[in-house]
Amino acid sequence: MTKANYDLSDEFVKGAEDRASKHKVKTSDTLVMLNTRVPKELRNRIKMAALKNDSSITAIIGEALETWLTENESGKSSNNAFSDDGL
Repeated sequence: MTKANYDLSDEFVKGAEDRASKHKVKTSDTLVMLNTRVPKELRNRIKMAALKNDSSITAIIGEALETWLTENESGKSSNNAFSDDGL
């Protein structure tokens, strides 16, 4: 068995609980996790856009999804899973 390479008196280890509490999800938070796979190039483009626009990836993807859903729900976009069902 190998020995851990940190000392419990280390400042980083001491502050772990404080750091973790800063990142806890608040009960008033309305965001949820949505996981999906995208091509690496698309991910890289989104990351670059976030940097250039001083935005977050979450904000860009949220806005894109809202736009797509609004267009889809209003009938502007006829390209969907049910548009050519053969019936």
